[in-house]
Amino acid sequence: MIMAQDFYVPALRWRQGEYQALFRLSDAAKDRVVPFLTIPPVEFDFELWAPKKSVHEHVAPFALRYKKKWKSRPAWIDFDKSLLASRMNDGKDVFTHVFDSLREFNATAVPAIALDAEAALITSVAAIVSKDRRGIAVRVRLEDLMKQKPGDRIAEILSGLGVARNETDLIVDLGAPNYEPYDAFSGALTMALGKVSDLNSYRNLVVIGTAIPESMKDVSKPGDNLPRHDWLFYKRLIEKLPASMRRPIFGDYTIVHPNFTALDMRKVKSAGKLVYTTERDWSVRKGGAFRDNPEQMHDHCATIVGSTSFKGSGYCYGDEYIANCATRAVGPSNQTRWKDVCINHHITRVLDDLSKIPAGA
Repeated sequence: MIMAQDFYVPALRWRQGEYQALFRLSDAAKDRVVPFLTIPPVEFDFELWAPKKSVHEHVAPFALRYKKKWKSRPAWIDFDKSLLASRMNDGKDVFTHVFDSLREFNATAVPAIALDAEAALITSVAAIVSKDRRGIAVRVRLEDLMKQKPGDRIAEILSGLGVARNETDLIVDLGAPNYEPYDAFSGALTMALGKVSDLNSYRNLVVIGTAIPESMKDVSKPGDNLPRHDWLFYKRLIEKLPASMRRPIFGDYTIVHPNFTALDMRKVKSAGKLVYTTERDWSVRKGGAFRDNPEQMHDHCATIVGSTSFKGSGYCYGDEYIANCATRAVGPSNQTRWKDVCINHHITRVLDDLSKIPAGA
C-alpha cells in the first residue's frame, strides 16, 4: 500500500457518524482515502453508572461492520488505550481478534501501534504482521519527535515486530498544536523530521493533526468562520520543505477533535450546529439546544446553501442532504446524522484541495 501524494488520511473514531461518512463517499473518493481508524472506548451509561457493553460486545461487531461500510479497502487500525490490555471472551487480545476476523474477507487492513507500546502488544501485533504480510504503521507523536534520538525507539519497535522500514508507515500525529506562525512551526517540524534517519525509506509518511476546537461552546450564535490552520499550515510546510526531504501525505481529524468524549446528555444540551468545510475555514452555523428545536437545522442549511461557499447538491452526499434539508425535503434527523453529513463533505472537500496542489510541490 504505497500512497500517491494526492491521497488523504482522515483519522476517525469508529462511531456511527464517522463510518457512515466513509460509507457514503463516492467510489472515486474512496479510491484516494486511507482512513486511520481508532476503535473508541466503551461508551458509558451515566444513568446506570456502568459501561454500556463489555469489551467483547463492543469490539466483536467491528470486522463485520468494516466489511459492510468499507469492504476490503485499505485502512490502518488502532485501539483506544483503554482497550489495549483487554481480552475477548475467548481469551484473545483485541488486536488478534479483530485481525483474525478481518482476514476472513481479505481486508487490506494494517495494524497501527504507538511508540510507547508495551512488550505484550508488540508480540501480538508481530504475529499479525507475520501472518498478513501487510506491514505496520507506527504512530509517532510530536513530543516523541522532539526527543534527542526518536529514530532509536522506532528502530527498536520495528526490530520487535520483525519488519523493515520499507514495510512501515510512519504516522506523525501532531495532535492539536498551535500552528501559528506557520513558518516557525514548519521549521520546527522539518528539523524534528530530520532527526529520523532514512526518512525516505519508509513505505509511507503521513502527518495528521487538527485545528478544530475541542468544543464549539465559544462559537457565538448564529455562528462563525474558524480557520483551517491544519490545512493552511500543511500547504506552507510543503512549500518550505527542503528539496531533499520527503513530502508527507496529508491527514487530519476531520471535524472532530481527537479528545472528544461522550457527555452525560441528561445534563448537557448540545447546540444544533452545522460545520461546513470551505477552502480556508470551517463555516459553523450554531443555534440553541438541538433536542429542544431540531427544526433549526433547516435554517442552518439554508444559510450554507445561500452562501458563495456552497458546492452544490451534486457535490457529495453531505451537500445533497444539506440542500434537501434547506428546502425541507428531508427532516432535521439527529446529531449523529449531522456528523455524518459534515464529515462526508469535509473528506470530499479535502480531496479536492489536495488535487489542486502541484505534484512536484
